[in-house]
Amino acid sequence: MDNTLKKHTDFAVLFLITILSYNLHSNLEFNYSIFDKTPINSIYIFNFSAVLFFLIGSRMNIIYNLVNPLTFFILLTFIKMLAVIIFFIYYNQESFYDIKIVAYNFFPVYFLFLSFEIFSLKKTFNNI
Repeated sequence: MDNTLKKHTDFAVLFLITILSYNLHSNLEFNYSIFDKTPINSIYIFNFSAVLFFLIGSRMNIIYNLVNPLTFFILLTFIKMLAVIIFFIYYNQESFYDIKIVAYNFFPVYFLFLSFEIFSLKKTFNNI
């Protein structure tokens, strides 16, 4: 039981970080926003899904030894960057959102999740 709990603490921490930062971000925007509404739900769903996919993929790669972990990290990072570009192209075409405001709200969340991802992967790669 202890071993299973240790393996899945990253996912629980990711979920808690997502919930706490989402609540803080939405309250700040609701109380202090002078800009148009931003797609905060989409921003958090995208970042949570990307990190979740990244962590699950990395762990599966370590278990099944598909490719070198560094190669897999670079490949998934490239896919994640392409997904971010597609995300911004989609919201740039929407006339309801100002793309600068979307970027201002997206990248702090993105870097929070990226730092968590790197910290988690560092612990995972140390166990190889």
